[in-house]
Amino acid sequence: MIELFEVTKRFGSEAAVDGISLRVEKGQLCALVGTSGCGKSTTLRMINRLIEHSEGEIHIDGQPVRRFKEETLRRRIGYAIQSTGLFPHWTVERNIGLVPRLLKWPRDRIQARVEELMSLLGLPMESFADKYPNQLSGGQAQRVGVARALAADPDILLMDEPFGALDPITRETLQFELRDLQSRLHKTIVFVTHDMDEALRLADHLVVMRAGRIVQQGAPLELLRDPIDAFVESLLGGEDRGLKEAALTPVSHRMLPLGPHPIAQARIHRDASLHQALAVMFREHVDRLTVVDVEDMPVGELTLRCLVGVHRGEPGA
Repeated sequence: MIELFEVTKRFGSEAAVDGISLRVEKGQLCALVGTSGCGKSTTLRMINRLIEHSEGEIHIDGQPVRRFKEETLRRRIGYAIQSTGLFPHWTVERNIGLVPRLLKWPRDRIQARVEELMSLLGLPMESFADKYPNQLSGGQAQRVGVARALAADPDILLMDEPFGALDPITRETLQFELRDLQSRLHKTIVFVTHDMDEALRLADHLVVMRAGRIVQQGAPLELLRDPIDAFVESLLGGEDRGLKEAALTPVSHRMLPLGPHPIAQARIHRDASLHQALAVMFREHVDRLTVVDVEDMPVGELTLRCLVGVHRGEPGA
């Protein structure tokens, strides 16, 4: 869906992005992470030509982005940013319908799309359609920003620190909502963040940048288990990498079949993370949990030894 070939961006004599190559598959959520000034936001903005690249090529669906008119390209790529970019004098409904109006959709189609997205993002029409941005909480405004980015049903969504200004609870809620939304819509998303926990929670493909270059990229678990150098290891949490790996690993990957002994009272869902299971063990002062399915029926057990990998069950057992 998105390919960068030896792409460089220079501002004067300085290279903000220096010869990077990257492939983002269709339906994948790719997170760009790194320290401030590493070039991740510049990389994002080159994809929809808000910033023009100096060297190399950027392709969308196999076509160089410079073959598209800038306006056409930007209207087919959703874009959500930290400040939301909502027009303060427009209602929520009008803000969300902006791009479809520019594309000259019929009025009834625009209305249907706005209603669909507001429902999808937990913004009931009767409560929010006529509100203005200054009447919204931070989380509500970000939902409107995401809805507007999705309004024309783009295949690609670019997100630049979209949750960066939110409080931790609202931020975590929107992260889970985005992941749930992605599981249903299957958009191709490039997501810039400085928050490593956010990147690990959301990404299918993780790209670590430093000084304008890609240091390492791959699946989050791959990077956690085998960071290429001390910089990546530190960025991924240093000695806490094990706990971050546990947050990404489902209980079902370590559970054992039910044994002959009595079922443990403390329970954990099979889709919960090992990190959550460890928290339950600490809270309940136990070293064994009963694993249950969506109907709360026991399907296995998880011991502390299994959790830390001393004795593993078969994945998905």
